[in-house]
Amino acid sequence: MTVFDPDEVLIVAKHLWTRNDEASNRSAVSRSYYGVFLRARDMAGISKRHPKVHQWTQEHYERSGEKGLAKRLGDLRRSRNAADYSTDRHVTRQEAEEAMSLSQQIRAELRVLAGRRHYREGINAADGDR
Repeated sequence: MTVFDPDEVLIVAKHLWTRNDEASNRSAVSRSYYGVFLRARDMAGISKRHPKVHQWTQEHYERSGEKGLAKRLGDLRRSRNAADYSTDRHVTRQEAEEAMSLSQQIRAELRVLAGRRHYREGINAADGDR
């Protein structure tokens, strides 16, 4: 059981976006990624701390048949890397808004997956009662 809800990070991203300055735009992109990454990682059952945890999370969804979700996670991760590490270019408010929009799409997909998982678990539990 987690004690922190990663959705709170998405709220912080939106707050940062409203500030409309370079540092806030970069941070909004970064927080948009981490808000969904943490949820995706936890749902994938990955708990090990390792430099490849981002890659492993994406690969989990690829193997699970959620290739679109895996691609969107990868796209958002690349945006986060650019925002966090590229100091030779600006990160615009529009880029931050696009990252937040993508994170909301990913979050919605993760909700659907969680619902399906919960439904299947309920079916399996009911089957065990017979």
